[in-house]
Amino acid sequence: MADSGLFNTNIVLDILRLEPDGHDRYIGQSHFMGSPNVFGGQVLGQSLYAALATVEGRRPHSMHALFLLRGDYRLPITYEVERVRDGSSFSTRRVVAFQENRRIFVMSASFQILEDGFSHQKSIPCSIDPNSLPSRLPEWKASADLTDRPFQPVPVDFRAPYEGDLFGSHDGTPHKQVWMRAPFDIGDDIKLHESLFAYVSDYGLLWTALQPHGVRVGDPRLQVASLDHAIWFHRPFRMDQWLRFEMESPNASGARGLSFAHVYDEQGVLVATLAQEGLIRMHEASPQASQ
Repeated sequence: MADSGLFNTNIVLDILRLEPDGHDRYIGQSHFMGSPNVFGGQVLGQSLYAALATVEGRRPHSMHALFLLRGDYRLPITYEVERVRDGSSFSTRRVVAFQENRRIFVMSASFQILEDGFSHQKSIPCSIDPNSLPSRLPEWKASADLTDRPFQPVPVDFRAPYEGDLFGSHDGTPHKQVWMRAPFDIGDDIKLHESLFAYVSDYGLLWTALQPHGVRVGDPRLQVASLDHAIWFHRPFRMDQWLRFEMESPNASGARGLSFAHVYDEQGVLVATLAQEGLIRMHEASPQASQ
């Protein structure tokens, strides 16, 4: 049974299930993540769920998002879906997220009927069985509880084949490997699996761009914010089975960092590819003190 002090899986699944509020309009709530700002992954997951609610018989193959303004977790988020196009094989949707009549986020997604075709993939690098690795959450919680930013429960377990900071600079290279899985069976609603995947895709991806520079997330001089985020869905997957995120950052420049991830299931099948660019700005003093 999952440790209730470590996981908030049911809470996250509940907030991903948006409430209808008229034609192609949905309302989402947020949960506290240790900051007054809404977690970017939450908006990714909710916007995808909103778009999925307007599409029948087609699965997402790509989504492209831009973060415009910080969201306030204390306020509801309104998601408005535009049905841009429904063709014979593909559908396109545009989703805009609002808080207090301000656009905070925009996303475009494309959906496709199931089709057969050519198939190849990038091979999976050598890996350790995730079931042989300990969960990193108890260590993460124990370390966080000693700081002024206590541990916040998460919807998935995390495992990695190295010691030290799970999402920090463990070896100074712009690469890392992290396994993720929901701690229990979450049912067969594929919309929830895909939306939860979008949610967790924001965990630690951008932080890979910090690793070569010896800077840790939480450094008071550091300002980090997602700018854009893309997901390409290649093959079916389940979020209650292990997924391996192979993350790398090929570039950082201009106060921005770019990161990619190839995501594999336990059988080594490439199920998705991610890309994210974000602000990684270093201040001489903390951003709050310099304002």
